[in-house]
Amino acid sequence: MINYFEIKNLKCSYECKATHPKVVLQANELSIPKGEVVFIIGQSGCGKSTILETLGLMNHTILAAEKFTIFPEEDMEIDVTEVWRQKNSVLSDIRKKYFSFIFQQTNLMQNFSIWENAVIPQLIKGGDKNYNDTLLQVGLQQILKENRQNVAELSGGQQQRLAFVRAFLPDFKILFGDEPTGNLDPENADNLMKIIADEIHKSADKTAIIVSHSPELSVKYADRIIKIHKKELQHGDTFGKIDSDSIYEKRNGKWFHNETEISSEQLKTIIR
Repeated sequence: MINYFEIKNLKCSYECKATHPKVVLQANELSIPKGEVVFIIGQSGCGKSTILETLGLMNHTILAAEKFTIFPEEDMEIDVTEVWRQKNSVLSDIRKKYFSFIFQQTNLMQNFSIWENAVIPQLIKGGDKNYNDTLLQVGLQQILKENRQNVAELSGGQQQRLAFVRAFLPDFKILFGDEPTGNLDPENADNLMKIIADEIHKSADKTAIIVSHSPELSVKYADRIIKIHKKELQHGDTFGKIDSDSIYEKRNGKWFHNETEISSEQLKTIIR
């Protein structure tokens, strides 16, 4: 199995320069393989967004790490701790070339048209997906039919789907999603996750890393589920922890935890 990320003894904090920084997330050992849909789940405040920001090079949260390596290309190895010591342009180049992001907040640009919001990242990064076809895939055919131009004319759910189109159209190696279906009804949420899973599984060199609160979507579409356990210290501080007990893997349609097979219904209960 070829990995995009390999992490060992990672500690994350938003107070890295403080004298006594507070650790918000620990990952003893974590690998993110190529060609998989990976869901990250857990209680509110456990560190789901932190690990997404850390993997996506969005925020310098790395307090310490024995190993934190990205393998974006064959025979290419990037030491993330070293990259953070370099200029921001290096980080920007990595994100631009290899990553794409879907946020819970759509961050659409109100002074740009619907088409511009969706297509500008693709014009910058490249990619051969068709704009009209992708709108149809996500159920936004009404935009084309009525020739709508203004983002403000769209409902919240339509804006969420447009934000998905914006992230999906460009070339990427890793698609990061922070609750990408959080504002959608179950039917549209299921459709978007199916589109993501189909895209990842038809290409051996793409991966999706999705933060979600949905056990149903996780079990249905994930190849791997990472449950961040919320730990509490004696003095009351809490932090998230990823260890060997955090990983659930799907193999040949069956779910396993530490080599023990579990049913889909059991897993839904465990990760809920």
